Amino acid sequence: MSTIIFTSGAKGGTGKSLAVRFLTTYLRENDHKPVLLDMDDENRTLSRFFPEAQRIEIKKSSSNDVLVEKVTTGTKLIIADLKAGTGKDTLKWWLDVPFDELPNVNFICLASITSSPDSVQSFLNWANELQGKVSYVVIKNQKDGNIFPDYEKSNQSGDFREKYMPIEIVIPRLDDEYMTELERLNLTISEVLEANGATMTVPTAPGKKSKPIGDILCRLMVRARLRRFQNDIYRQFDPILKLLSV
Repeated sequence: MSTIIFTSGAKGGTGKSLAVRFLTTYLRENDHKPVLLDMDDENRTLSRFFPEAQRIEIKKSSSNDVLVEKVTTGTKLIIADLKAGTGKDTLKWWLDVPFDELPNVNFICLASITSSPDSVQSFLNWANELQGKVSYVVIKNQKDGNIFPDYEKSNQSGDFREKYMPIEIVIPRLDDEYMTELERLNLTISEVLEANGATMTVPTAPGKKSKPIGDILCRLMVRARLRRFQNDIYRQFDPILKLLSV
């Protein structure tokens, strides 16, 4: 069984790439080896944090064909980070996928939403088209607040949750100083913890240079807070392992 995990066409700023980073390190720490595809040709966030990620040039919707090509040639697990604001052309590509001819492939749609109504509606538009052809993981990113009225109270989202029973994961707001440092240095929390107070991380991939940690992230109490933050998120990812074993 192969699995493709892909980000939905959410509006920018919802934290989809942040969610992908946590999911990638979580899966690696649970003995999975996802192939990473950076399909966001505007920001290239995934390949900034994981230099080994393959950059896909999205010049036309058929560029997405690489997803199916890889699983049909033996790749077991793919994480694909799509461009924020991905529109009708990409969604149309997904509707062309012959899901019935790929019975041995799990498709998991990873959606990141905030308290912004636009972020919720953008995802629900995709879910309305994809229906039950995929499984859903909804990331509630609390960076703008911890209330999600358009997801938790609207009739449309209520119907979605009842019908498809998505895995729901909450990412609390991280201290701004820590988040700024992680983004500035292209570091995952996992890398910071692996460095264990050193000023440099281990190489992220064979032949790659180490990344600097900096003065803030190497502090003992900062690492303790980051460890608790990451562990709280990791515990919520556990149900995803069951999807991978279906």
